[in-house]
Amino acid sequence: MIKTGINFSALIKPELLRLLANHPDIDLQWVAGKGLPPEGISAVFDQLQGELKPISRQPDLDGIDLYIGHDFAELQSFLDARPQAKAIVLGPLLKIGGYEDGIVGVCEFNRKAMVRGGRIGLQPDIYTLLGAMALMPLAKNLLLNSTVSGTMIVPSDNRSDVVKVPAATLSPLTFKTLRNDILQQLQTSFQAPIEINKIEVPSPYFACAALTLDIKIDLNEVRRIYDEFYSDHRHVVFPTRPITDAMVLGTNKTVIGLGTDGLGRLMVTVAFDARYKEAGNVVHMLNLLFGLDELTGF
Repeated sequence: MIKTGINFSALIKPELLRLLANHPDIDLQWVAGKGLPPEGISAVFDQLQGELKPISRQPDLDGIDLYIGHDFAELQSFLDARPQAKAIVLGPLLKIGGYEDGIVGVCEFNRKAMVRGGRIGLQPDIYTLLGAMALMPLAKNLLLNSTVSGTMIVPSDNRSDVVKVPAATLSPLTFKTLRNDILQQLQTSFQAPIEINKIEVPSPYFACAALTLDIKIDLNEVRRIYDEFYSDHRHVVFPTRPITDAMVLGTNKTVIGLGTDGLGRLMVTVAFDARYKEAGNVVHMLNLLFGLDELTGF
């Protein structure tokens, strides 16, 4: 069993705790943190009442094999003291100072790096995941030679019924990790702009990217490229019908649709359940870091 400790923060969601509690190889030892009430984690998430065994609120780094949470001062010493231990760091996706061996947690890109001795997985943000899943097969085949434009639809923190229409494209800094640590690793020549708008919607879970690229290529060949790239990745699905939120709700699946617009440009659509994907990606990473089957715990 993988003894696991969680540093509680706003980034820890009930979906993650439920997945870990039901994971056959995880022994959740403690959930600790300054924002945790004396009653423990079940007092934070009403939906977990009766589902979790009593869990300690006292952190004990010496007693765990896996740390999940944000970066903190003792993380490096924890890893140094326990050569077999591993960590999954949540929060802004940065190459944390001193953790250059941290692996960006886009599992479909860095699976081998995680399996072959990886120790620190860095949780990607929604924008990085959407963009990576949409564009990696093209970069692998050196086809990213035009501006990437389109829209990303993401859940809003404001649960009103009003859709926020974007006033401008997302900042290039938003896509720094996507460009530098993923796409340029696959296609070193990729320098084209990424010009994507963001729309926030009141749905608490649905995330989608609809991207357009001026690539004149036969659609059957594009489908072959994507099928080949994701052929052994079991969390990726190519639906035979137009993408809807029902296809991803409550799953760790990423669905990908391919087509062309009226000008013959390539259109790539990617969607997942953002709420579940944030949790599921952590479990996907831990499965790889500890050499487990990728579907374990799902």
